[in-house]
Amino acid sequence: MKHETSFTTPSEVSTWRSPSEARDQLNQVIEAFVGGAATGMSAPEAALALKVSAGLGKTSTTLRVIARHGKALLDRGHVLVYVPTLELAERAHHDFTKISPHLPSRVIRGRSASRPGPDHIGKPMCEKFELARKISGFVPSVTQALCRGTDPEGNFIQADCASGCPYLAQKDTCGPHVVFLSHAYLSVDPPIDRDIAVALRVIDEKVWPELTRTTTVSIEDFMCAPPASFPGHLRDTAAQVKAMVVDGLQRQLPLLDHVRRSGIRPEMIEEVAMAEAKSRNGLDIAPWHSAPAVAFRVDTFDGRSFIASRQRERVLSRLTENKDGSCRGLRLIGAQSGQSTRSVIELSDVQTLERDAPLLLLDADADPEITARIAPGSEFVSIQSAPVADIVQISDLTLSNAWLLDPQRGRERRAAVLRILSKEVDGAGSAGVLVVATKSVLRALHSDVGPSLPGEDDEALRRPLLEAVPRWFGPRMQGVNDYENFGGIVIIGRLQPGIVDIERAAHAVFANDDQLIEPHVSGTLPSVATHAVMADGSLRRCEVRSHPDRRVQSILAQSRECGTLQAIARLRLVVPDRPKRVVILSNLPLPNLPVSRFTSFEALERGLEDEPDWPGFERMERALRAIRDRPVCATRLSATGLAEDLPRDFLTEGSARRFRRGRSTEDLISLCRRIATANRWPISVVSLTRAGGGKPIPAIVLDGPHAARELAQEFWPDFSVEDAEPPEKISVPRE
Repeated sequence: MKHETSFTTPSEVSTWRSPSEARDQLNQVIEAFVGGAATGMSAPEAALALKVSAGLGKTSTTLRVIARHGKALLDRGHVLVYVPTLELAERAHHDFTKISPHLPSRVIRGRSASRPGPDHIGKPMCEKFELARKISGFVPSVTQALCRGTDPEGNFIQADCASGCPYLAQKDTCGPHVVFLSHAYLSVDPPIDRDIAVALRVIDEKVWPELTRTTTVSIEDFMCAPPASFPGHLRDTAAQVKAMVVDGLQRQLPLLDHVRRSGIRPEMIEEVAMAEAKSRNGLDIAPWHSAPAVAFRVDTFDGRSFIASRQRERVLSRLTENKDGSCRGLRLIGAQSGQSTRSVIELSDVQTLERDAPLLLLDADADPEITARIAPGSEFVSIQSAPVADIVQISDLTLSNAWLLDPQRGRERRAAVLRILSKEVDGAGSAGVLVVATKSVLRALHSDVGPSLPGEDDEALRRPLLEAVPRWFGPRMQGVNDYENFGGIVIIGRLQPGIVDIERAAHAVFANDDQLIEPHVSGTLPSVATHAVMADGSLRRCEVRSHPDRRVQSILAQSRECGTLQAIARLRLVVPDRPKRVVILSNLPLPNLPVSRFTSFEALERGLEDEPDWPGFERMERALRAIRDRPVCATRLSATGLAEDLPRDFLTEGSARRFRRGRSTEDLISLCRRIATANRWPISVVSLTRAGGGKPIPAIVLDGPHAARELAQEFWPDFSVEDAEPPEKISVPRE
């Protein structure tokens, strides 16, 4: 038969380490790095990025090593452990206290987070968290604006709610601690004792999205006249600089050189930027102001003008921040505003991580290029161990949101998905099945099997779907161990960000690159050749839509490919506690995921995933179905016979010959038997011989053995009919 094309290129196949070898290496690498931080042997700017297969225990290993060196580390300062969410921070802290209950450690909670403890369920850490959220960014310090500070007469004043405030108590906790906190605190100061240095920073899971920043300012806001407080002697210079910036962006010129040619020196631009900052009026509130006064000032504050001023300052500062005179991370784009499009200046950048202490980055999806932008100079180490599971993937469809949510055929297609899911749940028994899709697809599937879900209710999305546990792609799938004992997972489709969104993220992450990001002009992304890794080590040729700029493609892969891999990793497949099964309902090639076998969506739905010749099965089944209305359902298996007996599907003898190419007679007979079994059709194999002699021709009759010879004689009167010899003895002559 004609098999799928496969090839082996040893250099392209991942070199997997056994779990024990991988864990030994992981422990050695982390031990060396954390030990260096504990003894002061590592430089403050030292950084190590570890790409580690999920399930090898990168987080637990790190916590054990920190506990082992805990006293020495805390003698040098805080140990800060950043994880994606507060929930994960609480779990990590719980695990750490079991390892080392005597080391001082704690979790940092934001103002809106619930207070810990059963007596405070539903109570926020800060009574004024909503007001704090509203004024954030408009005041230098939320604590000084709402909680406590020194009034103009030099008196220390604090709000009534500040006394006993659990949020402020975090700031007042003295001494070094092992601190667990969410990624959100990478861009703001955490409420810890700031008089103590940091001895070690650990950032667990993917962090770059938290560090990217993309903002816009309209041309009108950028060019508007400065306030009365702006220095008069700089007004003409400011107007000229802003006009030159807009002109340079429109013509895509090197901005600083363009401004310089007008006679404006870099130090003059810096002076204008500082004047913009000084003339900006912030929100003036303080703890000694009455509640009505604070409410009035907040309600009447012109936040739009404040933000526009801050954006103008950022654009002007961007002109001179690079010593080589280059100006990156700025571009002029069209932004949709209602029914029209207006020109805006987009500012993109990525915040680099603090380097005042050794930095350890842990991420199963770590990308070397992205890591180099958020933590320049990092050492990059990859430790990989192969997942152990029966991994089945479809090869013919993407199962995109548009395909599954199509108004005309979406429900029919989702019904097929639900049939597959039901079979997987039945096959897993009590082991449990996780099903992962986009939120919109999960919502539609829930509606297909029950009442429609209300609005954007995430909790309703989590309710069981045909007894499977539904979750969706995204950051909430990172670092979660809740499903490690499940027996299977079904992935429906994939996360596919829009081209504009991934290019915007790439502009931010790679804002300081000399080479500009190459945008994709229009239409879908081009298809490029790649490969999927098979469980036997071979590589299967396939195609994937890829962005022409490799940096944008790396951003796309972080959401699309890694989103699926992160979901699969929730089953912890490196050393599974039972046989596990992964079903991927998308033809997206996944890097370094060893697939057991590929099949088609329809074959999987029909329970025929192990069919070795699905293309032949589909075509021959269709051809046999087409003759079910005939008095005699039969066909010869030679090229001539297929063309004459099944003319609706084999239009010419040439097309029949092409179908036969690569499929022996034994393959065809076996194929027909499998088709008959799948459809519960009776089938008999007979041998035909012409009256004048010659080699026998194999044929099949869709009927039982007692009627088959009589029906065959009726259908082929020019042949004599005999029972077929064993398949290995049959050869097909030319007719």
